[in-house]
Amino acid sequence: MKKNNKGAGEEAFQKIIHLVLSHGLQPGDRIYETNLVETFEMSRTPIREALSRLASMGFLEKPWKQKGYKVPLLSPDDMKEIFYTRMVLEGKAARRAAKLVDEKGKKRLQNINYQEENTYYANQKDIYASLNESFHMIVAELSENQYLQRYIQQLFWRSNLYIFFFMRFYNVQNVENLKNSEERLSYLEHRKVVDAIIAGESESAEKAMQEHLLIAYYSMLNPGKKPDINISEHEFDLGWE
Repeated sequence: MKKNNKGAGEEAFQKIIHLVLSHGLQPGDRIYETNLVETFEMSRTPIREALSRLASMGFLEKPWKQKGYKVPLLSPDDMKEIFYTRMVLEGKAARRAAKLVDEKGKKRLQNINYQEENTYYANQKDIYASLNESFHMIVAELSENQYLQRYIQQLFWRSNLYIFFFMRFYNVQNVENLKNSEERLSYLEHRKVVDAIIAGESESAEKAMQEHLLIAYYSMLNPGKKPDINISEHEFDLGWE
């Protein structure tokens, strides 16, 4: 059965993400539709749509007056700014979600977190990455603020470039090596956010989300070590303001 355009576009979208996640594409690499047509054995239309979508989300760049797309170059300053901004916006989203969440929203969060735990230990990186996106986007959605949702999504995808290249989970082949290290367990950090939102504890939800993102940031700077983070004004600023 021939796939509809929407289905083919989503397939192309996921395949491009997988190329980056698996390091088949590196920062600075150029991407051309014609090459992906051959690699994916797909028509140009869904690939073009997927590339345009990823560029609009900040995951790829479209060089001015040049053909093709580009995997953005990564830098310490860029990573710092991205995670700082995520902490600000996603912290507020979690705070609002704790005030507004209904029973359906609570179940969605619990279900996603349960799936994350199982997928983590099954070492299913593609699925875990998708569930991670779902978790953060559900929290943003529960804030009931369309602008928070829009900018959180863009920041999330840009930050994924750093996560895919520098987060140990995506760069260690054997999950046993993670179990036997001091590696952080991001699904447990998510669980703290979930528990606070479900309990309606807005301040705790904001703090838990900020700590989660700060831990993610520091763990990429110091692979294999779980930072002992306790949000304070000094730690939150990190000299960025």
